[in-house]
Amino acid sequence: MSAIRMRATKKTLAAATLIAVIGLAGAETTAAGFTDSTFGRASLVTSSGLESPPVNVDQSAASSVFVSARGDLYVSGYRGTGDGNGSLSVAPTAEPTRVAFPDGVRIVDAAGSTNDFHAPWADTTSFMALDAGGGVWTWGRPYGGEKLIGRGGISRADSAHAGRVIRTDGGGELPPIASIARIENQFLALDGDGVMWAWGYGGENLPNPAGAASAALPFAVRATTAVPSAWPCTGPSNLGEVAWRSIWGGTNSAGAVGRNGLVYTWGFDTTDGLSGVTVNARCPALNEGANRALFQRYPESYTTADGLVYDEARLPDDTQRHERYLAIVEHTRERVLPACDGSKGSALVDDSGCPVRQLGFSAGAARLLTSGGELLTWLTKAGYGEQFLGRTPSASEPAGRPAPVAGSLSIDRVTAGVSSLLALSGDGIAYGWGANNACQAVGAPTNWGRIVAGGCSSAGGPTAVNRVDLPVPVAGLPGERPVTSIASTQCASWARSADGSMWAWGAGTVAGYAFNQCVVPAKALQGYKIYRYDEAAPETPFGAPVSDSAAGTVQVLR
Repeated sequence: MSAIRMRATKKTLAAATLIAVIGLAGAETTAAGFTDSTFGRASLVTSSGLESPPVNVDQSAASSVFVSARGDLYVSGYRGTGDGNGSLSVAPTAEPTRVAFPDGVRIVDAAGSTNDFHAPWADTTSFMALDAGGGVWTWGRPYGGEKLIGRGGISRADSAHAGRVIRTDGGGELPPIASIARIENQFLALDGDGVMWAWGYGGENLPNPAGAASAALPFAVRATTAVPSAWPCTGPSNLGEVAWRSIWGGTNSAGAVGRNGLVYTWGFDTTDGLSGVTVNARCPALNEGANRALFQRYPESYTTADGLVYDEARLPDDTQRHERYLAIVEHTRERVLPACDGSKGSALVDDSGCPVRQLGFSAGAARLLTSGGELLTWLTKAGYGEQFLGRTPSASEPAGRPAPVAGSLSIDRVTAGVSSLLALSGDGIAYGWGANNACQAVGAPTNWGRIVAGGCSSAGGPTAVNRVDLPVPVAGLPGERPVTSIASTQCASWARSADGSMWAWGAGTVAGYAFNQCVVPAKALQGYKIYRYDEAAPETPFGAPVSDSAAGTVQVLR
């Protein structure tokens, strides 16, 4: 449920986050065998791939998920809703748990989420993993109960074990899945035929044509609508079915790109990217602001039936712009844009040439990365999303409409924490912005957006003083070794260079709070996020954990 709208029921819910994580490949290393569900402290064997950051994007409130280079999955931090192996009582500070899967199962992607992105409510944390064969595995407990993780009416004890999602709501078998995503208490999966499957809590965010009903088993999501609306895909705005190219999760909003190259969004705090009107959209709706931005930038891909393009310089009146937009949509929506054909896999970005390289949703803000490397952001909820914009709104580029982040940066990829964003430029520089109270945005303390001397401290929480509003290069990364990959969990980030070296910064024990903040949680939830892999030993095969609540950029692998 969304704390952005404080309802009476909200006081009985709360806590969470989401999204997708893929381990960045690690080098060969001496690691541990396993004598039980956690790292064994004896019977050590040579293994590989433990030197992986716990993400591409993981915003579970107080947990972290690691996917090793060889396809093993580990969970650290809070595991009170299940460690994947049946335990509900693993201490948050215990060594990361290796989740047991059947022999031959290799995990390629995973995601964690917590209701309302709020650590005190971590008992609503749930997990999702994708294996190399297209199988989907879940465990934990979203808001609404363990029955909503896609495996039917299972018990709490069963939900503590990772189990495969097999059946759909129609009684058939879930087809092989190409990619997965999360929205708070909801699960999304895209199959190879372009069908999106969804399940989970139905009170919000779930794109369910049946309305607000929760779904214990996956159901197909094909229908779309012309404009965001509070209820399902019915009425005069219904646009019929779409085959999907890619799906993208977020805090309490989500989106997808059709094989027609159009952008659709839904969930709580959804806007059309133009009017600023926010609704709880139940159905994937065409996002006019995002699509108009694409039409402007890719006239060769989006035209009317008679070849007219969208050019704001020649359409100065907004009524004319809207009419041209509608004409292009009408010509485009039932076609297939060749670069967007097929289903995107589990990679962090879509590098096929489809105009949308990435789509993402933070609390109260959305972002779209084009295939040309331009990162566009827009506000969907005032008071929550401003820190994610990375730009200064103006009359010509207001906060509620998609516009480029500051600095004319060419961006390769973006990853999100619960309170900040991290972007990698095409020339190998990592940029951060957002809340920086734990140095989670830029790896060093800041004052009104400028890096200053001193240590990192999470005391006092995020304020306007320690917030970074515009993209700033992350401190402490060596310029002579360009960054090649990035990752973020709720309150910490990682960067890796071509030679395999790795750095991390942000929260050692801080957890996500209230959608867009990072705070020190209760001791019962405090677990480790960052590990110094260089200090691995038989008794600590993951390395020494960073136990500080906030840390500047530190090299964790040489």
